[in-house]
Amino acid sequence: MQELTLEKQQYYLETVSRTFALTIPLLPKDLEDWIGNSYLLCRIIDTIEDAVYLDKELKKIHMEKFVGYLSSPIGIEQWTAEICELVKSSSNEHENELMADIPAVVGRYYSYPQEVQTIQRRTVTIMGKGMSQIERWSKIDSVDEVDHYCYSVAGVVGELLMSLFAYHCKAMRKDLDELLPYAVCFGEALQLTNILKDVWDDLKRGVTWLPIKNDDPDRDEKVRYYISLAYGHCLDTMEFIKRIPVSELGIRKFCLLTNAMSLMTLKNMQAKPDFKDAKEIKITRSDVRRLMIFYKLLGWCNPAIDYMTSKCSGSELQPIRRNVKEVCEKVSFWKK
Repeated sequence: MQELTLEKQQYYLETVSRTFALTIPLLPKDLEDWIGNSYLLCRIIDTIEDAVYLDKELKKIHMEKFVGYLSSPIGIEQWTAEICELVKSSSNEHENELMADIPAVVGRYYSYPQEVQTIQRRTVTIMGKGMSQIERWSKIDSVDEVDHYCYSVAGVVGELLMSLFAYHCKAMRKDLDELLPYAVCFGEALQLTNILKDVWDDLKRGVTWLPIKNDDPDRDEKVRYYISLAYGHCLDTMEFIKRIPVSELGIRKFCLLTNAMSLMTLKNMQAKPDFKDAKEIKITRSDVRRLMIFYKLLGWCNPAIDYMTSKCSGSELQPIRRNVKEVCEKVSFWKK
């Protein structure tokens, strides 16, 4: 079966995700490969879900077909030609290029150990089932619904990451059950930050992933509440990062940089609550470079991590902290 090269995998990461293209190469080589491929698998199912000219039933059918090819690839080439035709008008050129290469992406997936494949397949299955609940997500009306949505598209990715970290590192394996709830927080922190970053653009389009409407009299207050919620997730994430063995500096750097970029984005939102465009609160390349250098030198040192967390957060952010195990038990399908 055709197999995507590592070079082509990195190329796709650079064209469809600036953030993960920066952070995934910080990982040990085996994890860099598995997690890079996992991201592309998730991006493929996300591209199907985003196809505006497919009705909900057809989206569900094709997401299920894609998940099925992760158990048996027979017929994947013919299906790839079909799905490429269906999504091409609503996807950009880089997404269309990735979609055309689905057989090779899946071919690389089949080159991994069975346990790695099982973790990846479980993730894509949960994500596909969550994304297929389109009507539910069009009527998000509570914090609970926000939690469930963020889990379906990102919290489960946190579980994927933690499970692959534990497969790679025996020292983390014994604590996997205890760490998984924090991994859900990691994924939900990233997703909630992304939702908040685009909240005004989405509202202009009549779309919202939060229980907020354009004409809400307390709209700005609600946004600040979800900023505090995302900040709480980020702080919980930092607590689990500090429990990653110091010998696994690559895993630490990956998690630290990803989470710190969310922290800085939330800090910018809090400082400019009247922002109307994501560009206004975007962190700079020089900020990212400074973080990379700092964590490369001191990512092993927990007091240094605490110091940088404080610097990235500033003094205005106020966290809302919740019981991570209770949140995980409410939303997670990882062990169900």
